Amino acid sequence: MALTLKQVQDVCMLGGGSSQCRYLAEDESSTGKFYCLKLVSTQKPEIDAEVDDFIKKHKDRGVDPYSMGMPLSNNCSGYLLLKSKMQGYDVDGKP
Repeated sequence: MALTLKQVQDVCMLGGGSSQCRYLAEDESSTGKFYCLKLVSTQKPEIDAEVDDFIKKHKDRGVDPYSMGMPLSNNCSGYLLLKSKMQGYDVDGKP
């Protein structure tokens, strides 16, 4: 289940590169299944710190971090990590 394809394409990936959401994660055992890690209290701080460090290091070198293709965006308010229920803007009853 996880995030719907429309959610992933229209919101999470939003054109790819730095516009892609930093919290999007693909299921390690099931290709094509994506989850949102924004509301996972153990993951969000790690992801935010990694992205902040990436941005700082590149800016310190005079390089635009947004031109490097790394997902840096924060594209929605987040979704619970549910593996057995479809979630997304196109699903009724979203969290």
